[in-house]
Amino acid sequence: MENNFNEEEENLELNESETNQEDKKSRATPIWIMSILLHGIVIATLAWFIIDKPKPKKEVVIITKPIEKHTPEPEETQVPITIKETAKIPTEVIVELPPQDTQEEVSDVDETPNEDTNNQSQGVEVGKSDTPLTGAAFTGTIGSGSLSSGKFGTRFGGKKFALRKNGGTPQTEDRVAKALWWLAHHQEEDGHWDSGKYEGSGTPEVDSACTGAALLTFLGAGYTDRTGTYKKNVASAVKWLLSAQKPNGSWDQRNYANGICTMAIAEAVGMGIGGTEAKKSAEMAVDYLLKQQNASGCFDYVGPSNRDDMSVTGWCIMGLKSAILANIKEKEIHAAFQKCGAFFDKTEGTKDNTSTTKGLAWYTPSSTGTGAAGGACQAIAMLIRQYLGWERSAPWIVAASEGQVSKIPNAYETADVYRIYYSFLTLFQQGGPQWKTWNEPVSKMIVAAQRQDGDFKGSWDPNKSSHMDKGGRVLFTAFLCLSLEIYYRYEYLAKQTIQ
Repeated sequence: MENNFNEEEENLELNESETNQEDKKSRATPIWIMSILLHGIVIATLAWFIIDKPKPKKEVVIITKPIEKHTPEPEETQVPITIKETAKIPTEVIVELPPQDTQEEVSDVDETPNEDTNNQSQGVEVGKSDTPLTGAAFTGTIGSGSLSSGKFGTRFGGKKFALRKNGGTPQTEDRVAKALWWLAHHQEEDGHWDSGKYEGSGTPEVDSACTGAALLTFLGAGYTDRTGTYKKNVASAVKWLLSAQKPNGSWDQRNYANGICTMAIAEAVGMGIGGTEAKKSAEMAVDYLLKQQNASGCFDYVGPSNRDDMSVTGWCIMGLKSAILANIKEKEIHAAFQKCGAFFDKTEGTKDNTSTTKGLAWYTPSSTGTGAAGGACQAIAMLIRQYLGWERSAPWIVAASEGQVSKIPNAYETADVYRIYYSFLTLFQQGGPQWKTWNEPVSKMIVAAQRQDGDFKGSWDPNKSSHMDKGGRVLFTAFLCLSLEIYYRYEYLAKQTIQ
């Protein structure tokens, strides 16, 4: 029994030991699994970081691609193409059609035949004023208002109205625009006009006169050195005249050129061009002309002398008149005008102011027949009389204006362009029926005579009837352009009174 007990006891111990071992194994198994799981999680986590980390690097490559697309090369290749295209346009326009006057269009002027326009127009008759031209008011103007407007007509504004009122037409203004274009494109680089290149003599005297006359055409249309299509042409012309002026105030020994250049510089100053340098030049020019005046009161080619020349006197008086408009040496110029008027009043041909007067003039007092009715000297004398303050109703003025319209040129080839220039100036101031009688046919003739072909387009041919051969195409074009600017170049003079 005891043995059996012992055997059972041993078997129990064995069973217990086995059971304990199995329990230990069963308790140890979860720890191992957890260890494996934990290591797996750690390894998976590390693998995630290791595997996914390079992905942002790919995004950096994507960001750099748009930068490569925005290179400046395509823009650089387009620039020369644009320049080539725009450079061709002005060349074609200049060759085919001269640019028009862009400062004042005339499109609203009634597009009626020239006859209707001139018949309806009252000329400058409607512009009459009761303001006396002598005394303090004589400092006044051709026109009224400030320096930049009334003193130089309606150049800066109101051209359309003045054109219609005073008998101009779209055709006359078109010819002015073309003439300015021709002059601008035949100006030398230094600012002057070389008459020798265009059928003239090309001497220093003639080139100075041509440059002064050409500058006056741009000023007459309202162009300055600061505004308008031709500001560079105006600035360079003024600069050349300043540089060509001599220390004594002259441009040449003869007073034809001196009168014209004085007129041009004085008007430039009056229109605010050239500053103090131009004003000093104008004052020197006036001083020189005043010293050139003869003891009689008139002027000669070179003075002072004992010879009185109506033609030269006309240019010198016009130069001094423009200086008055620019407020330059007014007192001295008034004295010179009175001296000239006194000589006219006592000289045969201009002194008569009775009801039987014929309104004749003279080239020189000793000459005969040269101041006949319808001539250049008669027109010059008439203009000087108007500048000196004579009324339009004065017998001599009326007779002279009738003499002018009694001989109206009907063919450009035989017309005296020198006379035409002065006749436009003085008959415009006279106004009334004489102005209309003159303006209609002569403006038509000038319009028809302007060249419209090739390099001549915008210019007028020199003719043998004008005694202006030395000036050539430049001077003819300038004088005729100034004639067609008369409608707005100067305002109507205030009422004139005999001194």
